[in-house]
Parts: sequence; structure tokens; C-alpha cells
Amino acid sequence: MTKEEQKVLNEFLSKTLKIDTEDMATLYNEAGDLTSLQIAYDADTLRVKKQSEDRTSQYNRGLKEASLKLEKELKSKYEVESELQGVELIDSIVLSKVEETKGATKDISKHPEMLKARLEWEKEQKQRDIEWKNKLEAKDVEFAQAKLKENVRTKGLQYLNEFNPILNADPVKAEQWKQVYLNELLAAKYKPQDGDDPVPVGDDDQPLKDPHGYSRKLKEFAKDIADKYFDYQVANPRSSAGNTTTQSGSAGLPKDEEAAYEELKNPNITPERRIEITNFLKEKK
Repeated sequence: MTKEEQKVLNEFLSKTLKIDTEDMATLYNEAGDLTSLQIAYDADTLRVKKQSEDRTSQYNRGLKEASLKLEKELKSKYEVESELQGVELIDSIVLSKVEETKGATKDISKHPEMLKARLEWEKEQKQRDIEWKNKLEAKDVEFAQAKLKENVRTKGLQYLNEFNPILNADPVKAEQWKQVYLNELLAAKYKPQDGDDPVPVGDDDQPLKDPHGYSRKLKEFAKDIADKYFDYQVANPRSSAGNTTTQSGSAGLPKDEEAAYEELKNPNITPERRIEITNFLKEKK
């Protein structure tokens, strides 16, 4: 993995998962190669746990606010000063009015005022429960989709590296082309699949099919998209592997930047030659 790629990955993990520099170092071996994402998985688990706790706390706070509002209205309507709450408050209000209602009914629980107060209380609580349930379910779907898309993004970059594309010698331009590839990859719809990559699906939420009728794998789907934007490195035959002389002469370097970029487009260029020309371009800047 190049230093530029390390920088991009480190910035992403620092911003999204709040991983510090010391923990970031555990991702790579001494050679700078990515060897493990365990610290990122652990950080994401803690993030999801905290979000769940925050949603529960928000739900409970909503219920409490609704209860306090109704209790305040009951105390104001019946001119009651009491520290009681909920059903106990309602019972207290009813009992305080017993003397006034003895003539109307002997069964306090069936007194019109008590029935009305209980009905209002239950109706408001049920409506509040439905609203918060819908909000929590929507948040759960949103979090699940965000996590799924992040998995697709990680896998998409992994597969792009495996495809070994020919990238622009300018790191900024190379990163922009990677982002174009990722944008199209992430624009598609996916379904999670236990123990395997997410599955690309169509508008009907059914898995996309390959020409043979099988469900398309994420790697195949990513390759089709990558083919639109990249050419790929192909090693030269052994017999010509050492032949790096160009039109510049015996030095083996391009005569100018235009010739250098033209040679980089050659699908048969060797990795060693690509490094040589890239260094040549860097010295020109």
C-alpha cells in the first residue's frame, strides 16, 4: 500500500471512527502494508453500541416529557398540588373529589371524570409509543444501510487494488478516478449476506444476474464498473522484460513529459518501468 493510500485510509478512519494515531499503526506491518482492520471493526462496534444507547435514552426522555405534560395539565385543571405521578396522581385526584361525586355514583372507577382522565392518558401514551417506535425503526434502517454501504466501499477499494489498474502518475488525479469508480459502485442497491460480500440488487430488490443466470458477486460487479474507467497492468514477456530503451536513447528515459505519459498508457508496461517513469515525472515537477 502506498503512502498516499495509507493517508487516505487513515484520514477516513480518524474522521469516521475516531481512531487515534497510535491505534492506526496496528493496521500495518513494518513494510507499510495493510495487514488487519480489527481495530476498525472494534471501533465501529463501539460506535453502534453508543448509538443504540443514545436512541434508548432519547426514547425514555420522550416518554417522560409526555408524562410530565399530562400531569401538569391535570394538576392545573383540578387545582391539585401533589408530588404523585402517573396513575397514582389520577387516583389521588379522583379520591379528592369523592365527596363531590358520592351522589353521582358509588363506583369511583366508573366516575365520568376518572374515565375521561384515564382515556386521555392511555390515548396519549399509545400515540407517543407509536411515534417513537417508528422513529427508532427508521433510524435502525438508516444505520444498517450506512454500515452496508461502508462495507461495499471497503470491499470495492480492496477489489480495485486486486485488479491492478493503471493509475495516473499524479496522486490527486489517481484518487479522483478512484472516487468516480466508488461513486458508481455505491450508487447501486445492495442486500447483506451472512458470511459473504453484500449482494448487488435491482429496483425489485432481487439479486442481479450474470449472463448465465447466477447471482452476481460484488467482485464481478465492481470489475464491470472498473473496466469503464481503468486499463490494467500486464507484464511483458520474459524475452523483452529488460528492453526499456525509448526514443530518448541509451539512457532509457522518455525524452519529455509527453513521451512519459504516452508510455504509461502502454498496457504491457512492466511495474519496474512504471516506477522508473513515475520517478522521472516527479523530478520534472
